[in-house]
Amino acid sequence: MKKMLALALSAALAAGTLAGCGGSGGSDSGATTQVAAQGGSAETKAEAKTEAKDVFWTFAAPPASSALYPYWVSVGQAVSTVFPQYKITTSESQGAVAITKSVRNGEADVGNSVSSTDYENYNGTGTFEGQPFKDLRMLFYYEVTAEMFCTTKDSGITDLKGLDGQRFNPGGTGTSAEDLCHKILGLFDVNPDYFVASQADAADAYSNREIVGTIKLGPVVDSYVMQLNASVPVNVINLSDEEIAKIIEAYPFLIKVTIPAGTYDGIDQDVNTVGTPQGAQTTTKLSQQDGYNIVKAMFDDGKSIWQAAYPSGAENDYVAMTLASTVPLHAGTVQYFVEQGIEVPEELIPPEYVAVQ
Repeated sequence: MKKMLALALSAALAAGTLAGCGGSGGSDSGATTQVAAQGGSAETKAEAKTEAKDVFWTFAAPPASSALYPYWVSVGQAVSTVFPQYKITTSESQGAVAITKSVRNGEADVGNSVSSTDYENYNGTGTFEGQPFKDLRMLFYYEVTAEMFCTTKDSGITDLKGLDGQRFNPGGTGTSAEDLCHKILGLFDVNPDYFVASQADAADAYSNREIVGTIKLGPVVDSYVMQLNASVPVNVINLSDEEIAKIIEAYPFLIKVTIPAGTYDGIDQDVNTVGTPQGAQTTTKLSQQDGYNIVKAMFDDGKSIWQAAYPSGAENDYVAMTLASTVPLHAGTVQYFVEQGIEVPEELIPPEYVAVQ
């Protein structure tokens, strides 16, 4: 019988420490919240707060060209504002795959993630074939991003088959967009002449018409796609229902995403594609208390900070997206959800979770 926690939630998904610095595991940085959870006088809580030690963390963010980069800067600000003992450096990375490798090897303590990479990382498939990482934990998911196949309008390419043999950038090197591009086009036996480059270099090549297009995995309203469109009018390939069904059958961590008509200048019809939830990944090295503090800062006390920096996602349902995870949640996330009366399925509860009375 499933172990379930607290009350039922009626929601569904819509459609290391720095080397030599550190100490998330075993730190007493969360003393104040732990005392509060267990009760105690204001004097006791105040005393605990003064005893909190500084902890140095690196948060790995997407490339600065991504619309998600400002969000991650605000995540660090929100957490360190609510819990000043956390000294957070937000570091720009090349993409979800590169970030995942940094979190795996302890170069980053928390990092942006994509559901597709999370699934492969945890289970040892795809990019991480034969290298399952069972210490992966999800703090939360916060956004759904679309895989946008962008081509120049004057190329006349309006479907995936049209990319065959064409000079095309599959997404920034080391990004999940690139990984998904190869997966999706491989399903349909489409073989472009790949132009491998960073997102910034791909944008330059696009504006100079060296390539017929590129891919961006990002929010439905994405500044990178707007940049492309401003240089050379863009078309975003509309996938058929049959194509989407085939893609999701092969890769169940993907979902259907619709880009409404008028989102980008010159695109006057809805565009359907597939996408992935974006989240915050960490490992079992992050203590339950520290994870709890991060989630509490993001969901409660520091919410207004990141909402101001990322208004397009201010009202996203973090809880529903997080509970749709395909890998275990962090123990601190489970603790926070339990306190809120949110039901957590057994398969998302990690073995290291300890109930707090």
